[in-house]
Amino acid sequence: MVMTETPDQASDYRWVVMGIWLTASVSGFMILSTLGILLPAISEDLELSPTQQGLLGSAAFWGNLALAIPLSLWTSRYSPKILTTVTLLLGTGFLFMQGWAPVFAVLLLGRLAFGITMIARQPARAFLMQQWFPQREVVLVNGIANAMFGLVVGGGLAAAPFILSALGDDWRTTLNLFGGLFAVLTILWVAFGRERVTTDFRRLLASQDTSVLKGTLRHRDLWVGGLGFVGATTAWSAFLSFFPTMMLNDHQVSLRWSGSILALGVFMGGASGLAVSWAVSVTTRGNTILLALGALMAASFAGMTFTGSIPLLIGLTFINGIGWGFWPVLYTVPFHLTGIRPRELAMGIAFMMMMSSIGTTLGPLLTGLLQEASGDLRLSLLIISFGALSVSIAGMFLRTSSPPRQEAVAAAAQTSEE
Repeated sequence: MVMTETPDQASDYRWVVMGIWLTASVSGFMILSTLGILLPAISEDLELSPTQQGLLGSAAFWGNLALAIPLSLWTSRYSPKILTTVTLLLGTGFLFMQGWAPVFAVLLLGRLAFGITMIARQPARAFLMQQWFPQREVVLVNGIANAMFGLVVGGGLAAAPFILSALGDDWRTTLNLFGGLFAVLTILWVAFGRERVTTDFRRLLASQDTSVLKGTLRHRDLWVGGLGFVGATTAWSAFLSFFPTMMLNDHQVSLRWSGSILALGVFMGGASGLAVSWAVSVTTRGNTILLALGALMAASFAGMTFTGSIPLLIGLTFINGIGWGFWPVLYTVPFHLTGIRPRELAMGIAFMMMMSSIGTTLGPLLTGLLQEASGDLRLSLLIISFGALSVSIAGMFLRTSSPPRQEAVAAAAQTSEE
């Protein structure tokens, strides 16, 4: 969709709106990603088996598998202001629930529910981007979002061991601290979050027929891009949950070093995503770039299972972070689909998140099961590493992974008006 108003008419306030929204979004992922740092303390306190640890690592993403599509169909009916406010409030409550959890089942339920609030909030992002940004800025916004992901999630991973240590290795207080962070973000959104409902946006929303799901899932590239996420996020979530444990047990590498190593990869992924977004927008070579990045990720993940050398691990995770520049390219695929309408775009984003969540669910669960079957955590992570090649496969089969040319955008807009 191309809005008839110019970017200047949208005003620079669009960056305030998306800045707060994206900060809340990446903060949620930061909280989920620090589980690997908290897991040894949680496991000792609640006496968890490897399978239970895997279940806990994947629980936040279970709801995405079963509910992403129907939940987005429902929540896409509500305004982004209301939807974001409600899901942030619920997310705050579920974080405090995890900090209080007296038994494993309550902790598991709280993590599952927190993950559901995150996927329920995604239609708001699609609507806000259509309301505030022209299509040519979408890949840039997603690149900035990826950079914010690197800064916030990477910073959280680096800081989590120090926070945990400062709090006397009390994982409950750490989770309650995260709950306080979400409460502050909720207040900021209520105070500064705004919508910009233009005439064009109203017209396109009103023209949406009832076949939202069918209109969304008919696009081949949506499936190819979604499958590209699966293997990569499988490997990533497995390493986030179990790499610190493997380093501690096999090489006596402290949690602080493990957290810092993982954080470096996430930091680099954020910077790489911004650079790759720019490269794709000016070269239209997105498919070739995806082929290379998938291979880099798989090779570096595998290499991280063979060494306890800090310098080598730093180099490997630096390379791995470069590979993660693929994220904004695949995530932008729904925005490039010809003639896509607001609720279909919201569904397309939800579909991508669901496919990503398939991987983040499978990673810890498969690793825990493989470890229990083989007794070898290193071998389990090595096997999972090669899932990142799914990004290369997506690069082979996507019809387009770059922003459409201006004439194509204009044609799509004309089609939407007819």
